[in-house]
Amino acid sequence: MDKKTALSHLSSKTGKMLRDRFGKGPESIFISYNEYGITLHFRNFVSAVETILLDKQKDEAVRETRQMVMDVLLPELKESIQQTIGLSIQEMYYDWDLENHSGIMIGLTNASHSGIQECYTGYEKVHDQISQITADVQRFPDHVFSFWTNPRTLVIVREGILIKLEKELLKTGYENALRVAKRSLEKVHLIEDTDLVEALGKKVNGLYLDWSFDKDKSVAVYTFQ
Repeated sequence: MDKKTALSHLSSKTGKMLRDRFGKGPESIFISYNEYGITLHFRNFVSAVETILLDKQKDEAVRETRQMVMDVLLPELKESIQQTIGLSIQEMYYDWDLENHSGIMIGLTNASHSGIQECYTGYEKVHDQISQITADVQRFPDHVFSFWTNPRTLVIVREGILIKLEKELLKTGYENALRVAKRSLEKVHLIEDTDLVEALGKKVNGLYLDWSFDKDKSVAVYTFQ
C-alpha cells in the first residue's frame, strides 16, 4: 500500500487499541515518520473517568493509570508499526499534556544515536541551548541528537544526563517521584530558557518529555505553531 494509505491504516489501528483499553480513543491522531523515528500526536484524548480525576487535580493518578496501560500497549504498537509501514522501532516513549487533552508517542529506530545527526538549519544552536539547560538542572549530556518528523514536530534525544543522586534515588525505589520532579523542573526550563524562535524561526506551542532511566536517556518533543 502507498504511504498515505499505510498511515491511515496505522492511525485506525492505534485508535482502536486506545479505545479498547481506555474506553475512548483520541479525536484525531497525526502520524509522521522518517528513518530516525516516528511520532503519533493525539488530540482530545481523555476518558470520562479521567475528566473527573483531572477536575479534582488528580493529574498523577491519571498518569500512573495510563502508564500501566501503556506498558501493555507499547509492544503491540511497535509490532503494528512494523507491519503497517515497515519501520522497525527499538524504543518507545510517550507523554501527555493533560491540560489540553493531548499526547504524543515517539518511536526510535536506533537504540544509540552516537555519530549521526539530521542536518537541518539551526540544529547546532538547538543542541547548545538544550545541553546548557540540561547542565544547569543536572549535568551536561554525553550526547544530543535531534530530528524532525514533520515541519511542526522536533524530536530531541539526550543521552547520559543522570547525576549520582538521581541514580541512587532510582536504586532505592523512587522512580515515580523522580519522574514527577524532573517533569515539573525540566519543562519549565526547556520552555522558558530556550529561544527556538531565534534558532529555528518557529514559535513553540507544546513540549512533551519522557525518560528511560535504565538507559540514562530522555526524549523531548517540541511542537510548533
